[in-house]
Amino acid sequence: MNSSGKLVFRIDSFTPETLPMARLAEYLVELARLYGNESAVHFDKVKRGSALLQVNIDEPAVPLVVRRLKMVPTSEGDTQAKKAFQAIDKLLRVDNAVGSITAGTRSKILEFPGRRAAEDLVFLVSQPTTIDGVVIKIGGKDETIPVMLRDQEGVVFNCQIKGQARAKELSRFFLGAPIRAHGTGKWKRYPDGRWELDSLFIQDYEELDNSPAEEVLSAITQIAGNGWKSMEDPLGAWRKLRGVE
Repeated sequence: MNSSGKLVFRIDSFTPETLPMARLAEYLVELARLYGNESAVHFDKVKRGSALLQVNIDEPAVPLVVRRLKMVPTSEGDTQAKKAFQAIDKLLRVDNAVGSITAGTRSKILEFPGRRAAEDLVFLVSQPTTIDGVVIKIGGKDETIPVMLRDQEGVVFNCQIKGQARAKELSRFFLGAPIRAHGTGKWKRYPDGRWELDSLFIQDYEELDNSPAEEVLSAITQIAGNGWKSMEDPLGAWRKLRGVE
């Protein structure tokens, strides 16, 4: 395979000898999401010269992966690639590092500000916030109980709820039906304009109806006078309203 089929991710604060295996695994998970084209991207090795994580890409997929990376900073970038970029940059900030991706030995395709942006974070406190998700973790001994919610796209949110009685009530939804949580969110704004929810203090919540769309629409069409019953394709109309089609 020639150099055009290689991508190298550089972490300037580590060498192959100092990069912990667990941290390497975290970076590789997010890099796989960032690159996409999973079946065509293969991890090769950690090269010397800082920590250089090299992957080989099957030739037909090279232009697709490179274009995906170049589009990340733009408004047309893939949503999952953007989320992976943010996750990698967060790891770099924690590791006091900056990062970059190059194609072989050529110029940089994508740069990660990492530690350079850490001091420029802007915190916005007391912002009313609502999120949907499944309770994947809850528990603690203090009066303020840590809670974790995971949304449909797999994003995990750190939350808290006050009082053991309320936490016990919320625990009924542990790994169960999704909930809609309302409260005060603490947000971080990055220099590139991105916003990230740092934590949510849950003040109220309700269980979401997890019924399939077909079942819900079937019930709605039985209600007289709302217009849905006369539609030839109510499911298609619903999808169009939601932007699914």
